[in-house]
Amino acid sequence: MKIRLRGNSIRYRLDKTDIELLETTGKVESITHIGAGILHFCVRGKEITDPIIKLEQDGVHLLVPLARLADWYAPEQVGFELILPNADGSELKILVEKDFKCLTERNEDESQSFDNPMAGQNC
Repeated sequence: MKIRLRGNSIRYRLDKTDIELLETTGKVESITHIGAGILHFCVRGKEITDPIIKLEQDGVHLLVPLARLADWYAPEQVGFELILPNADGSELKILVEKDFKCLTERNEDESQSFDNPMAGQNC
């Protein structure tokens, strides 16, 4: 799982293995070790009607309604957006997407990434 934080937004990009784990176990997570501590991100499917995000001591936990995830698992569905209110009146924008292979060569394992629909197209 790749995570990008920018301002009041979090973007989750899940590859094939991540999505398989989420679909079969109901949870996918990513842990980054920072010094003696860890930073933990988790996406979990739950029997709820509205999405919930929680900032806990060592990480961020996103709970997504199972029905929303079921629609997203379809091959033609790339991603979905959530906009959740913060206690201070601002909003947190969350984007959950399938991770596509890059169009340019990178020194990164993309074996579990989805084929990029833009591959082979000229600009």
